[in-house]
Amino acid sequence: MEIALLLLLPILIALTGFIISAVKNNQRYSITFKEFLALLGAVSAVVTIGYLISRYAGIYDEELWNGRIAKKQQERVSCSHSYPCNPYPCGDSKHPSTCWHTCYEHTNDWDWALYSTNNERIEIARVDRRGSNEPPRFTRAQINDPTAVVHSCKNYIKANPWTLLRRQGMVEKFKNQIPSYPIKIYDYHYVNRLVDVTGKIPAHEAALWNQDLMDINATLGKKKEINIVLVVVPTSDSAYLHALEEAWLGGKKNDLVVILGVSAYPKIDWARAMSWTRAEELKIMLRDQLQQIGTLEKRTEIVKTVSVLADELFVRTKMSEFKYLMAGVRPPIWALAILFVIGTGLSIALTLYFWNNDPFGSRNY
Repeated sequence: MEIALLLLLPILIALTGFIISAVKNNQRYSITFKEFLALLGAVSAVVTIGYLISRYAGIYDEELWNGRIAKKQQERVSCSHSYPCNPYPCGDSKHPSTCWHTCYEHTNDWDWALYSTNNERIEIARVDRRGSNEPPRFTRAQINDPTAVVHSCKNYIKANPWTLLRRQGMVEKFKNQIPSYPIKIYDYHYVNRLVDVTGKIPAHEAALWNQDLMDINATLGKKKEINIVLVVVPTSDSAYLHALEEAWLGGKKNDLVVILGVSAYPKIDWARAMSWTRAEELKIMLRDQLQQIGTLEKRTEIVKTVSVLADELFVRTKMSEFKYLMAGVRPPIWALAILFVIGTGLSIALTLYFWNNDPFGSRNY
């Protein structure tokens, strides 16, 4: 319906030009039936494709895939440093010119790449122009080091999240305690998995938390298709779970977000888990066992509990199960306005072009 409305004015413009052309019956300045069909086809294609792109842009998302370094490789590649060389005359006698061959500085260049257990390629920046010298970061990388790589994906939940999320309006209640989703890569293939909203965890302890969480993600990442995040928040109100669900739209499809309420560090007031997995038993057991542990001082025990339960019970829910939500997706108003302007402008331009030109050679002058 929306596409039809977007095309209504452009079609009327094209039709008006075609009718006027038929009435005037001027062979030099006219629009033939073939040109009219070409005009309609071009405008319809541009508007329809633009509509579909803007519609699907609404479900574009990114997620983290976790694994380990499986291979390190120096790779011979074509030289990327070209320059013009060996000039030679070209053109014709009336318009002589000079042309150039393309030469390269080296016979080849070298890339330095890490490959993960998920077959992801992580390229390490060169330290010299050609890549002849091994980068220190490549040397430092070791087989089995944890990796995290951002992948694009479709997230149908973004199309209509409120049909699935249990509550709305909770973000406002906890607006100063909602962190950004942790997806920023640093040092090529690392991501911090601890989100400390309390600001009370000492830096050296936070580093140990992140190391442990990176390790269990690397171990379970490919096996369980999982991404584990730990959020520590300074509130005794477990309704915070619903605020984070609203802000993060329930997390990514492969997420297991463990949330610990710590109003007085290091005591754990409550524990919850946020995930799209159907394994509700996992969420219940995490809640009960982590609350029983009761303190952030038992880092090793907490990490082990999360790791064991995730390994035993986590089953990733396929995003295809939420594809039905696409029925409710509509492009944003600004996108529709732009498509309307583009469609109308293209229709006017092509109408004038076909009026003054005969690209198909079908007119009889």
